[in-house]
Amino acid sequence: MKDLPDVFIRELKSKGHLGYFLRKSNFSLLIKAGNISIPLEIMNGEIRKASHTSHFDVEVSGSEEAVLSLISGELKLRDAIFQNKIKMETTFRKKLLLESFFCLGKISYHNT
Repeated sequence: MKDLPDVFIRELKSKGHLGYFLRKSNFSLLIKAGNISIPLEIMNGEIRKASHTSHFDVEVSGSEEAVLSLISGELKLRDAIFQNKIKMETTFRKKLLLESFFCLGKISYHNT
């Protein structure tokens, strides 16, 4: 689980359709899975590890199990929020964008 941030970012970068989908988006995202943090910065379709750690536009947090289910596509973001497995405070529009982001960017962590 410690290598999850690197695996997640590498998998996201390999998905060309995801960059096209995010081509007009600019925001920072912190995904917290228990004690593990995945700081991301999305700038005009480019996904990279965020260099700053003081403030993020969106924070998604939950247990390691819930976050892994979310990023592997087993659990939808809206269902995870409804079931209180994932916590996130942001606008409705950003929630819709992130729902698609996790759906299109799902990774197979067990096969990497």
